[in-house]
Amino acid sequence: MKNSLSKDARILLAIGMLFLAGLMIASTFVNVYLIRLTNNMGLIILQNIANYTALLSAFALGTRFTKKGNMLTLLRVGLIAEILYYFLILVLKEKAGDFLIALGAFNGFGMGFYYFTFNILVGKMLDETNRSKFFSFQSSFSYIFGVLAPTISGFIIVKFSELSGYYVLFASSVAVFVLAIIFSFKLKQVHSDEDYHIMGVLKLKNNPYWDANKYINFSFGLREALYAQIFTVFAYLIISNEQTIGNLNSMMSLIGVISSLFIASKFNIQNQKKYYLLYSILYITSLAGLGLFATTWSLYLSYILNGLVICWGSVIYQGLKYQLSNRAKNGFNDSDYIITAEVPMAAGRLSGLILFFLFNINYGGFDLYRCLLIAIPFMTLLDYVVIEKKIHWLKND
Repeated sequence: MKNSLSKDARILLAIGMLFLAGLMIASTFVNVYLIRLTNNMGLIILQNIANYTALLSAFALGTRFTKKGNMLTLLRVGLIAEILYYFLILVLKEKAGDFLIALGAFNGFGMGFYYFTFNILVGKMLDETNRSKFFSFQSSFSYIFGVLAPTISGFIIVKFSELSGYYVLFASSVAVFVLAIIFSFKLKQVHSDEDYHIMGVLKLKNNPYWDANKYINFSFGLREALYAQIFTVFAYLIISNEQTIGNLNSMMSLIGVISSLFIASKFNIQNQKKYYLLYSILYITSLAGLGLFATTWSLYLSYILNGLVICWGSVIYQGLKYQLSNRAKNGFNDSDYIITAEVPMAAGRLSGLILFFLFNINYGGFDLYRCLLIAIPFMTLLDYVVIEKKIHWLKND
C-alpha cells in the first residue's frame, strides 16, 4: 500500500511512543514531588528556566550538528540526557533539591536534542502519503497512555510510603528511555546536509505572516509554561491526594480523546476563528472559575472543561503555524519558518517563568496561583484579537 509505513518509520514510531511514555509516567507529578521535597516554588521555577534555556541551546547546537554528524547520534544524546535527569533524581533522592538547576539543564538538553532530531527524521523517513498515518498512530498512543498513566502513577505514589512511589515512577521512566535507545540502533544511518536559515528568518521584518507566527508562538509558549507550572500543584493544594489528581488527569485525557476525534478533527481554515473564540470563552470559564472559587467542585469542573477545549487551542495553534509558514515566503521555505518558530516559543516560555519567579519572590503562595489562573486564559482572548488584526484569520487568503 502506498501509505503504509516502512520498517524504519515503524521503528521511529516506536521510539516516539517510548519517549512519550517515559515522559508521561513521571512528568504528571514531577512538580508535586519537587514541591514536597523543597517547599520552594522559586527554586522550581529556576529549574524550569534552566530547562528552557538549555532546550533553546540544544536546538541551536542541533542546527550545526546536523551537517557534521549522524542524526541518530544526536537523537541518542537527547535520550541519554533524559535518562540522566530522572536517574539523578532517583539516586539523589532528598538531596535532589540541592541540584535542581543542573537537573533542569539536563532535562532541557535532552528534550531539545530529541525533538529537533525526531522532527527531521520524520521529514526524511516519511512523505505526504504516510505522514498523517504516522502522526495519527502517535497521537492515538499519546491520548490512550494519557488516560492510563496518571491513574496508575497516582495509585503507585499513594500505595508506597513517603516518597518511595515517586522513585518507582522515575526508575520506570529511565527503563523506558533505555529501551528507546536500544530501538534506535535498529534504524539505518541518517545524515543531513541541509542548511536552516534561522537567523535570516529572525531578522525578517514587515512580513505579516511571520509577524503573526512569532506572536502566536510566543504567546502559546508563555501561556503553557505558566499553566504547566501551576495547574497540577494548585490541584494538589486543594485536595492533597495524588491518586485523585491522577484519576482527574486520566478523566481529562479521556475527554480530550473524544473531543479531538469528534470536534477538533473538524477544524479547518474556514471555521478556526469561530472555534478559537469559543475555546477562549470556555478556557476562561475553566481557569478563571478555578482561580476565583478554588474549591473542589471548581477543580472538577476545570478538569472537565480543560479536557474538552485544550485540544482545540492546540490543534488551531498547530494548524495556524503551518498555514502561516506556508504563506510567509520571502525567499525562505516552510521548514525555515517551522524550525525558527521554536525560538519565539522558547522565548515565551522563558518570559513566563521569569515573570512567575519575580512575582513569586514578593507575592508567592496560594493567592498568586489564583491570580495567575485567572489571568492566563484571558491571553487567549487577546490572541483572538491580535490574529484578527494582523491577518484576519486568513479569511482573505
